[in-house]
Amino acid sequence: MQKFHFKLEPLLNKHRIYEDECVARLRVVQDAFINENIKLENMKKGKLISQSALNSKKKLEIFAEELVTYEDYFSNININIETSKSRIQEISIELNTVKEELIKIVKKRKAIEKLRNRWEEEHKKHLVFMSNREMDDIAMTKFINKLVVEND
Repeated sequence: MQKFHFKLEPLLNKHRIYEDECVARLRVVQDAFINENIKLENMKKGKLISQSALNSKKKLEIFAEELVTYEDYFSNININIETSKSRIQEISIELNTVKEELIKIVKKRKAIEKLRNRWEEEHKKHLVFMSNREMDDIAMTKFINKLVVEND
């Protein structure tokens, strides 16, 4: 009995490896996206806390030096927030690119696997056909031999 051999198995394995690499890359990009979002949220919270502290100090008395320090802090944190937002946007674009690439790879792999299954089914049907043909030949040979023996 012949064993099924899929000629495109190396290609299928290549797609599986590439899919695994893409999934790993997707995890890295997702982690970077999550970390950048957390960083942005922490900066926004820090800004709000500092603004509320400044407002409470304004109700009392505040020195000019302290006001300048707050102003510098707010300008720096605003720059950092904008930088973080642009970084999140870049990561988001990269994330979508990796997702689209992964979708293409998965579709190709599934198509090859479907082809493999189809070819395997055809191979099994062929083996059954050949087995039935062999059994028919054996039966015909026995029948002919039996007729020859009876006619003698």
